[in-house]
Amino acid sequence: MISMTGFGKSHRNLHNIECDIEIKSVNGRFLDIKCYLPRELSFYEFSIRKTTSRYLSRGSIELRVNINDYREPKLLLNEPKLRKYHDIIKQAQNALGIEQNVSLEFLLNEPGVIESVNRLDDDPLMLEVLELTLSEALETAKLSMLKEADAIRCHLIKSFQAIENSLINVGQQIQPFKDELFSNLYKRINEILASYNIDTTEQRLMQELAIYIDKYDIQEELTRLSSHIKTFYATIDKDDEIGKTLNFILQEMQREANTLGSKFSNSKTFQDILVIKEEIEKCREIVQNVS
Repeated sequence: MISMTGFGKSHRNLHNIECDIEIKSVNGRFLDIKCYLPRELSFYEFSIRKTTSRYLSRGSIELRVNINDYREPKLLLNEPKLRKYHDIIKQAQNALGIEQNVSLEFLLNEPGVIESVNRLDDDPLMLEVLELTLSEALETAKLSMLKEADAIRCHLIKSFQAIENSLINVGQQIQPFKDELFSNLYKRINEILASYNIDTTEQRLMQELAIYIDKYDIQEELTRLSSHIKTFYATIDKDDEIGKTLNFILQEMQREANTLGSKFSNSKTFQDILVIKEEIEKCREIVQNVS
């Protein structure tokens, strides 16, 4: 089991390149990755998505990258642009009748006069730092998700223990409930027959009474709930993606619990049935965070 809620970060200072990566993840139906990168690293987004998908399969993920390159830059003077800027400025001065020396610093600050020949997408040192930092950030994020999953597992087990105890209590009330129902109905039928002198056979009445009482039998629902509980316990110990499976099991349990409540609710079982429904609903909310 792994949670979809987690946080991871990594800091690297290697080859005079400083890199920070932060990863935040929350629950989501699919793998949705939002990357926030400096413009010069836009080429790296595809690699981020590919690497992240090897670590995580579901969740809404926010990934931020900050980088500082302290290496000596490789710069190149663009002489044609330098000369062209100088000629245009001289032309403007002549047009306005202004005589003024053009400073070299002004010309060098013009766009494109000094060009960087560094290509980050073809820079092995930069790629090495990015890959190492990203892998470490994803590892720490996954560790936090596993830790969160352990807490989720504990909550689920606690809830299912409460459900099992309530099911035992409800099961113990099945026969007393049917006996009481039969006694009350039998007494009422005899009162009606005595009052209206209806001629009928006792055998036929007993058959109808048995059919009516059988409608209140919940043994089938209890059996299915117990089976779902066993499946749930077997599933939460798996390492693969189980979030959707757990949610499906709980949907089935919720359906059985609703049937149980409609067929078999009295003063002695009301609280237990309420516990069963509440714990199932609580578990359904919790497993939304499970991948």
